[in-house]
Amino acid sequence: MKLLLVISLILVVLSGCPMGMGRVYDSFQGQDRTLPRILSYGLADNASFTIVYDKVVYISDAELDREKLSYNAEGTIFTIPLGIMLGRGERRILSVTAEDMIGNTLRSSFILVGRNPDIPAAVINEASIQGTGDAPDRIELLFLSEGNTAGLALSDGGREMSNHTFTFPDIEVRTGDMAVIYWNSEHTGPDTINENGYTAYILDGGSDKTLSGTNGAIILYKEEGGEIMDGIVYTNGENPDADGYGNNITREAALILIEEGEWGGEPVDSSLVTSSRVLARIPGGWDTNTCDDFFTTEPRKSTFGYHNQYFPYE
Repeated sequence: MKLLLVISLILVVLSGCPMGMGRVYDSFQGQDRTLPRILSYGLADNASFTIVYDKVVYISDAELDREKLSYNAEGTIFTIPLGIMLGRGERRILSVTAEDMIGNTLRSSFILVGRNPDIPAAVINEASIQGTGDAPDRIELLFLSEGNTAGLALSDGGREMSNHTFTFPDIEVRTGDMAVIYWNSEHTGPDTINENGYTAYILDGGSDKTLSGTNGAIILYKEEGGEIMDGIVYTNGENPDADGYGNNITREAALILIEEGEWGGEPVDSSLVTSSRVLARIPGGWDTNTCDDFFTTEPRKSTFGYHNQYFPYE
């Protein structure tokens, strides 16, 4: 009965307000209600992490692998001490909460991989992008100098739109060695192939998705989210979507590669690629950052784990 009486009183009060007399006030009128945006981020060194925001924010919380860090600051540019020295290729997760002056809050998490000063020069050498169970999706790298692969990262798209990124383990390589990544399947057989004094290391990519078919891109980073070392963009020419790249993931990756000087001109024509015909680089690591670096192999003429041979499909 009391509940009904309260409701009745509310209705009376509301009905007593003449039409047009009420006024709703926006308490946030004229204030910026957008979330803070991260402009750039990355390891400053293996003991600290730098973040740049688009507006003044207050860092209210920072955690490394869920352990709180003693860090609070206000501004737009922050260098957060990690409290440890990351080892080469060591992976940690950093979470940061930033709040702007009116309370808009952004919580972000970053995968940190300890920097490696001995990353070898490398190029994407061969790619099976229309894989099957018998001929799975694979990506091959050719190393152009000696070094250590820990932290080297291979992605099937740009920084923001990739389906999967594979980060390399700690492997000492020599000039002419190779690495073959089985993208979404586990390989069977030996972990290395040795021939003519060179070694090919066979690795599992661990992706739950295949490569994106004949419209796609592959990018090689010196470290995850860092400087680009090499890339390839390929399209079959059948789909006019996304400015002719077939999909937005491919378009974004192409724009990144072009902007950073790692690609120029038209994409590689992948219209002839099948499970038995793959994309391969001109033998010897030929690298002009254009489609002229690659060809489609003849059926069953892929050379994963071995140096490329020139058998183009005509």
